[in-house]
Amino acid sequence: MRTLILSDLDGTLLGPGAVLSPSTLDGINELVANGLLFTYATARSYVSAARVTDGLDLRIPVTVSGGAFQLDPHTGAILNEERMAEDDLDTVIRLCEKHRVPPIVYNGTPTAERATWVEGEGSEGMRRFLADRVGDRRFRPATDWARLPRNGIFYATIIGEASAIAALTVDISAATDGRLSLIAQIDTHHPQDTYLELSAARATKAHAVAWLRDYLDVDQVIAYGDNLNDLPMFGAADQAYAVANAASEVLAAATGVIGSNAEDGVLRHVLTAWTADAQVPPIDVISHPEDDAPAPAIGANGL
Repeated sequence: MRTLILSDLDGTLLGPGAVLSPSTLDGINELVANGLLFTYATARSYVSAARVTDGLDLRIPVTVSGGAFQLDPHTGAILNEERMAEDDLDTVIRLCEKHRVPPIVYNGTPTAERATWVEGEGSEGMRRFLADRVGDRRFRPATDWARLPRNGIFYATIIGEASAIAALTVDISAATDGRLSLIAQIDTHHPQDTYLELSAARATKAHAVAWLRDYLDVDQVIAYGDNLNDLPMFGAADQAYAVANAASEVLAAATGVIGSNAEDGVLRHVLTAWTADAQVPPIDVISHPEDDAPAPAIGANGL
């Protein structure tokens, strides 16, 4: 049986401090060398994800920006993309201004993206987020709300207190009538902050599962996650495992619970699950999309 292993990064594959442990790095790489189909799906950007997974042997497409892109793991070339409509972005920005909770909006391409926010506006959580990215050339402030870009946006994040995010989520959901994916969750690294992640309705980890299943022609998908934005992926996968440190909703939705991200839980479970599946093909028959896969699907806004 041809199986795809699909893992979230923060709080799942990555250990505390968003670090990939040497054990997980070496273990996954050895399995990939023996034929494992392994990749990740993350809310991180391609640039950010590539940094924290440096050294990981990735041979099949990765999913970034919450599901907005499926990319070649080495070049960042777009294989599939989903972007938000300008009218919906205009609605989001108007409601954010009403609630005084500004978004960070992302446009451009995964290898040359731009993140824009309103300078001088925002919560303590947003200030923490931006402080972690001082010197990152992707981040450029706008001088006022009117200068936030509306075109080509593939992802937006809004950071604030839980009550403010909850009220804003209700208003955006009502105004956009199902055209956007809205996922509110507590930040893995700063639990005092709540994030609202926005993308096109199809830009989810669930759509990533469906796209990868078809693109790689696999028989089953086994997913691993820890936070609320992993729930769509859990629903689309054949099996879904929550790390022990996962949110309660994720634990409840999982096929089973494995060791925590501090214990190399994903690696330990993959070692058991993949060996039991007895799929150990020789390295030369592993699918490399750039060589022999069907022509990649390009979204309506393909570059």
